[in-house]
Amino acid sequence: MSSGGVVVEQQQSSWLVQRLQASAGPQSFVAVMDWLLNDPAYGYYGSGQVRFGSGGDFVTAPSQGPVFAELLARQLRPCLDALAAESGPLTLIEWGPGDGQLMRDLIAGIGVESPAWLDRLELVLVESSPALQARQRQTLAGSAVPVHWCSPQQLAAEPRRGLIVAHELLDALPVQRFGLQNGNWHEWLVGLDGQQQPCWQVGAGLAPAVLEQLEQLGLPPGGGGRPDGWSSEWCPALGPWLEQARACLRQGWLLAIDYAMPASRYYAPSRDGGTLLACREQRTSTELLRDPGRMDLTAHVCTTLVEQLAAAAGWRWQGAALQGEVLLQLGLAQEITALSEPGPLALADRLSRREQLLRLVDPHLLGGFWWLLLESDSATPPQRPACPPAWWPS
Repeated sequence: MSSGGVVVEQQQSSWLVQRLQASAGPQSFVAVMDWLLNDPAYGYYGSGQVRFGSGGDFVTAPSQGPVFAELLARQLRPCLDALAAESGPLTLIEWGPGDGQLMRDLIAGIGVESPAWLDRLELVLVESSPALQARQRQTLAGSAVPVHWCSPQQLAAEPRRGLIVAHELLDALPVQRFGLQNGNWHEWLVGLDGQQQPCWQVGAGLAPAVLEQLEQLGLPPGGGGRPDGWSSEWCPALGPWLEQARACLRQGWLLAIDYAMPASRYYAPSRDGGTLLACREQRTSTELLRDPGRMDLTAHVCTTLVEQLAAAAGWRWQGAALQGEVLLQLGLAQEITALSEPGPLALADRLSRREQLLRLVDPHLLGGFWWLLLESDSATPPQRPACPPAWWPS
């Protein structure tokens, strides 16, 4: 590495130290995780350092090819059909759209079918990172459907009728780490050690409201038999985000797709350490404070928490299911079978498509994702699809 590269590395690794030195004592990981991911100058997403795909830091379903979007469109199309029964514009919102591949492939697939409401459809992307917005504009250049970038505040000022898709978004919401110390739940903070390096420190006991929420998730005061030092995390940002998303939608549905599990598994006594991981160059690590801003940080979504918070945020919880099960219901098996029958696709294309399909349901790869569906709770709830998609949980 050149001397110039060394300077860049030192600047990259020292910014978190400087941020903590400027703070009034150790900080909640809620704040630190937000810095590490969303800081506009140094954050992994905020500064645009994120690298998608097999040659980047992690693989997403859209980065594998267009087949995921083709199957997802089978879920979304009947919902848009139902909303289109009323006059007026329709909106497909993606919150946290990455590099724009998923939206590009979705619109390409829907456009081929040319539904009667296509000229009433607009795409809205909610993206706070200017660097990622630039990538998305390049990916979606020439879209046959109008594309707009809006902040949550702009959307809330003019709520839409349509669908919100949040693909691999909720796992990046900042979480609070906590652990059992002398029989009580305490927050884990990030401070500086004697060498002025970031380190974990035990903070004060958790607030009564947090203790009440954790008890609803199966974590009683005193730990319920868990040993001292047992730790996990929960997402205090989830409730506010659900409220924010609901404010953006006058009528319609929210579909979140992410690594997830119910509270009974999330907070099982055997799951000491929680689910938080750092990811870089296709490798995961529990060293969350190493290489600050240069690694993705992710925590599983607790489906039970989403269900518990939905009603207060203005949603009706519809249900959740493993991605592998959902995609099989949406026709993935038939797609694989069709590849063995005579057709126009070349052998190499058949094999590539088959590999994409199998990765989507492999429980060790992308099949471990969950689909969570919520419906807007309002005086005039959305009309259910006349022909609902194969997966409709309620």
